[in-house]
Amino acid sequence: MSKKPSSRNSMLSALMTGAVAAPEQKTAPENTTSVVSAPVREEHGTQPRVSAGAVGALKNTLAHITKDGRVVELDPAFIQPSPYPDRMDGAESEEAIEVLAKSIAKSGQEVPVLVRPHPTLANHYQTIYGHRRIRAIARIGDGLKVRAIIRELTDGELLLAQGIENSARQDLSWIEKAMFARQLETFARDNGRDPTALVMEALSLHPPDVSRFRTTLEVIPDDIVVAIGAAPKIGRTKWLKLYNVVKDDPSSIDRMRRLKSMRTFHNRTSDERFSEMLRSASDKGANGGIDGGSQLVGSNGEALGTVERKRSSTRINLTDRAFALFVEERLVDLHQEFQARAR
Repeated sequence: MSKKPSSRNSMLSALMTGAVAAPEQKTAPENTTSVVSAPVREEHGTQPRVSAGAVGALKNTLAHITKDGRVVELDPAFIQPSPYPDRMDGAESEEAIEVLAKSIAKSGQEVPVLVRPHPTLANHYQTIYGHRRIRAIARIGDGLKVRAIIRELTDGELLLAQGIENSARQDLSWIEKAMFARQLETFARDNGRDPTALVMEALSLHPPDVSRFRTTLEVIPDDIVVAIGAAPKIGRTKWLKLYNVVKDDPSSIDRMRRLKSMRTFHNRTSDERFSEMLRSASDKGANGGIDGGSQLVGSNGEALGTVERKRSSTRINLTDRAFALFVEERLVDLHQEFQARAR
């Protein structure tokens, strides 16, 4: 069986080392990779630059492997996230970061991260990929440095580098990839390029995939997507189901927004929040809600009960018996106030 490296590993390795299309070179042994402890921005002027032209040219560049990349050690406090996040806030559990931190503390950081010099802050850097390793090392503390390779990349090259890595990652959810694809499309439009073509090449997608990402985010509002979160177990089929519900019934957005205002909603997992949003959006008769009705939320954010609205009547179900008695005692006064306002 051939031992030829995978195209993904080839592309990532070449990007990290700054390799460009060139005559075949001898490969240095892995144990000769140098490690220095200092910001080394001055060396970037001698590194071959990846062309800012077509995506295909960048991928051809990444396909040439060398192992002479220079690894440096950086203080994690001076490494900031990518300006184009590919993960939704809170998508990664603190438990997962803690497990990674323990592994690095025990065995060391085996694979360097990839960063670029910060465009405006001297001696600071932005993550291209490896953000979890950076977070884990920062958590360990004790002066532990991040082993990194620094590359001078434009915003476009950074986006493409993330896209190439993301196209093979299994831990990004469908909606996270959709949102990252939208960032690629925005960048393409702002730079006079074909948005669909850029996403297809950067993420190795077909036109229908790009279209599904785009139309889903055009119909489902951002605040709903953010409230749901990464939903790691929710794939394309279920997101498209929610898309169809919202497209056919725009009033479902109001029901979902009432749902996300509940404090109890945010106590659920991201996958559970998606399921509740879908159920709320689909429940026309009861006007949304987890349990068949629109949720009533108190001033403290706690659930009070539900309201079921039908054509001929409205039913209010209160879960707190003491509050229900209080409301019952106030009904006459409330009705009198209502009549006074109606005059």
